[in-house]
Amino acid sequence: MNYKIRKRTKEDVHEFITWTYDGIYSFYDNNIQEEKINGFLQSIDNDQFYSVIDDQGQLIGNCEFFNVGEAPEEILAVGVQMKPSLTGEGNGLTFIQAIIDQGRELLGYDHLELAVAHFNKRAIKLYEKAGFKRKGDFQNNIRGENYNFIIMEKDWGE
Repeated sequence: MNYKIRKRTKEDVHEFITWTYDGIYSFYDNNIQEEKINGFLQSIDNDQFYSVIDDQGQLIGNCEFFNVGEAPEEILAVGVQMKPSLTGEGNGLTFIQAIIDQGRELLGYDHLELAVAHFNKRAIKLYEKAGFKRKGDFQNNIRGENYNFIIMEKDWGE
């Protein structure tokens, strides 16, 4: 299966905001945080926010690239999300690799970072397979609870 990133549409966003996940992954539900819903609605036609589709044009996920840190130390980071019904099926590496490769073509980066919840062992293993290395960690308060996150990074040689 091949995946392609493309600009988000209003229809994509309306589907994204209905996505909910099972068990511990419900942390990633899109319908429980007004800030997240508004972010999706404002991301339509933005040059750093994409939908991910399969060979048949079916929506299978989303990704966004954004700057973290302060100038001149700005760092490009990526956030990814796969459609809940497709998670855990063994397609994660192809999914993340398509996002990384196509994002790099579009945005021209040589360094990319991401943050992943410490409890999400499945995603951590996937990112390591994709060549990301642990860089550090931080804690963030989300919906009144503290969560630990791991920062991971990947570099491309000159």
